[in-house]
Amino acid sequence: MRYEVVLTEQAHEKACQFLLSHVQEGRWQEELCFALWRPSTGKTRTSALVFDIILPNDGEHHLHGNTSFEPGYLTRTIKLACAEEVGLVFMHNHLTGGWQEMSAEDVIAERDRISPPARASGLPLVGMTLGTDGSWSARFWTWDGKGFNRSWCDKVRVVGRALRITFNDEKVPPPRRRAILQRTIDTWGEAHQRNISSLRIGVVGVGSVGCMVAETLARIGIQKLLLIDPDKIEEHNLDRLLYAGQEDVGKHKVELIAQHLKKSATAENFDVQIYKDLLQQENTYLAALDCDILFAAVDRPTPKDLLNRIAYAHCIPVIFGGVFIDNKLDGSLGQAAWSVATAGIGRRCLRCDGQYTTSDVSMEQDGSLDDPSYVRQHGAVSETRTNQNVFPFSANLASFMVIEMVRLVAAEDWWPDIGSKLHYSMIPSRLHTEGQKCAVNCSVCESTARGDQYRYPFIIDAVEKSDSPTSKKSFNFVEWCFDLLRKVWRYN
Repeated sequence: MRYEVVLTEQAHEKACQFLLSHVQEGRWQEELCFALWRPSTGKTRTSALVFDIILPNDGEHHLHGNTSFEPGYLTRTIKLACAEEVGLVFMHNHLTGGWQEMSAEDVIAERDRISPPARASGLPLVGMTLGTDGSWSARFWTWDGKGFNRSWCDKVRVVGRALRITFNDEKVPPPRRRAILQRTIDTWGEAHQRNISSLRIGVVGVGSVGCMVAETLARIGIQKLLLIDPDKIEEHNLDRLLYAGQEDVGKHKVELIAQHLKKSATAENFDVQIYKDLLQQENTYLAALDCDILFAAVDRPTPKDLLNRIAYAHCIPVIFGGVFIDNKLDGSLGQAAWSVATAGIGRRCLRCDGQYTTSDVSMEQDGSLDDPSYVRQHGAVSETRTNQNVFPFSANLASFMVIEMVRLVAAEDWWPDIGSKLHYSMIPSRLHTEGQKCAVNCSVCESTARGDQYRYPFIIDAVEKSDSPTSKKSFNFVEWCFDLLRKVWRYN
């Protein structure tokens, strides 16, 4: 199991403002605070979603070059963690930048003083260190029955209007500079290329749009790529599906595309995984939760809804693309339009954007969506059901989607916020952006950073994730004692 930490942009900004306040005033003074986290458990990765910063009250901590806290501060935050059934984070800052190592005093504080009482929450302690440049380092302290073991995280992500990443170079070494990528690196620089190429990216739906997204990602040096699509190639796909020929009819799309991506990939250690199942399948869903960014090229309501909720509940940005064609009565082209919407923290969700409705999902679940008589009687359930993708439109849309990923990862502070959606209309040749927020009390936004606590109702074939430190373990006396302690803290 790999470990990572994710902070919402709001939590990151609040923590930086407090922990770096003395440094920003010109004083070389360390600071500390606690925070709360929820688990997001994928197939091979457990992420701590940090959602709330708990600052010290007067008298609860002391500054003396280093910094220390009173037991009451720890007790107060553990009570909060137990009451909300979440984990505890201990944060402090160092006076240098980049990924931070731990001093002997840091280890003693986290392993010996904070981890034992933090077990009352039922989740491992997460330790985090903030550098002067806003970079984070992080580790999990897990109990093995005898003591606490430190597991360093692969990286820390800050998710919001941009995706800011700090990598642990020992766990995720920077890719070796290759001549094959020289022009790519010259375009946005070595630092951004390191971030982009080291992301784990998933493409859900590898039809006309998704296969070109995957090809583009492979060409710019992505090292780890996940492809999800249950469909096989049919004859009517051949005018718009990259790679496919008549001899490929009947093959699974993901198998054919993965085979070609291995030839076109520019990364030295390219790894592509394929899933020939629906996203709603438990095994496939867990694999998607291992990704840092997801691309969505799907037209069915249920996977749209699931991806939408992943974007908020698990803090994984989802870049969605769609094409709409309107024909005149004589069959000629009336209008063509395509749009890119990025769902995630600080942005409008796909449902509020009108990409699907809750009734669409319900109709798909009860089978009405596939009943022609029902659809004729009640009308089209949404405009996306009439989508038609042809090669030139799909190629343009795929390019837009990857460019939005680059904007998300390479964003500079001075770049303007373009909002959640790009929309291009072919006939007037007009590109515009939309920056509206979600509706008030949007249930999707309210699930932000809930992780495993949010359970999607339409997951198929659920299985227990027994290798996760956050999964249920068999009964033993020590765990029973800590469970009792949790209840005491929660209700007192």
